[in-house]
Amino acid sequence: MPLASGSGTRIAYVAETVFGTTPANPAFQVLRLTGAGLRSNKSTGTSEEIRRDRNVTDEFLLGVDVAGDNGFELSYGSFDDLIDGALFSAWDDDVIVNGLTPKSYTFEETLELGVTDSFSRFSGVMVNQLSLDIQARSKVTGSLSLMGQKEVLATAALAGATYAEANDNKIDTASASVAALNVTGLAGVFVRRVQLQIANNLRTRPVVGSLYSEEFGVGVCDVTCTIEAYFSSNALYQKVLDHGGGALSFNIGTVAGQKYTVLLPKLIFQNGERTQRQNSSDVMLNIPARAVFDDSIGGSIQITRAVA
Repeated sequence: MPLASGSGTRIAYVAETVFGTTPANPAFQVLRLTGAGLRSNKSTGTSEEIRRDRNVTDEFLLGVDVAGDNGFELSYGSFDDLIDGALFSAWDDDVIVNGLTPKSYTFEETLELGVTDSFSRFSGVMVNQLSLDIQARSKVTGSLSLMGQKEVLATAALAGATYAEANDNKIDTASASVAALNVTGLAGVFVRRVQLQIANNLRTRPVVGSLYSEEFGVGVCDVTCTIEAYFSSNALYQKVLDHGGGALSFNIGTVAGQKYTVLLPKLIFQNGERTQRQNSSDVMLNIPARAVFDDSIGGSIQITRAVA
């Protein structure tokens, strides 16, 4: 009997029209990931009946949820459909701003087992969080934190299913692919790391008569970032002390027409601090910040693709 290896895993997804329902003849898109973490999580309960023989009467199933983190290395065009889901919006002339329209997907994980493969289909999947990590001398990495309704196992592909292979666009790096990084319009700001997170604050909606959640409840779109900059003057730190802010923008990509511009036009600096001063380290300024609504874009974050 063959045993499954992680290297033989295929992850693919297709957008749903109805939450929790995989479309007929699904046109799956294979996804580029560094780790696949979607799984079912069972909630169970234990009987508290008193028994003279001191045994446990039962362990019962209360509910099942699907969740997991999926790591990736950023490459152009690989995650545009899922950015829709993360921002509750849609691309309009290659521009997208966070909005109000939820989007769900069916994710399928295929494990190679020789003649008969293993298929796990997760329906009713939504993007709870999308994160990016841009660090000097490193590749640009990220994570998709997903929530789903249910998982179904199978040993064959769905009838009429097709699979579009992932693109082979190059992986972006902080050294070669990130440019025009601007923090609050200040000159002389040297950034070592930017971490960006978009959180939708989804919640399950359990109901009597079902093990599974109804369509998820939605919280605020919370866009946050952490900026790690070399301390070079008082200017940026003074903005932190003043509870000030500004804007953050940067480009990702090296090929004309295959770049993104990320814009957070209105940041509020939170409890930033200078790192401990030591003989063998640079003094760094770590600034957590939250993006808030900005009239100029009608949201908190704007991403533009196909940038020259």
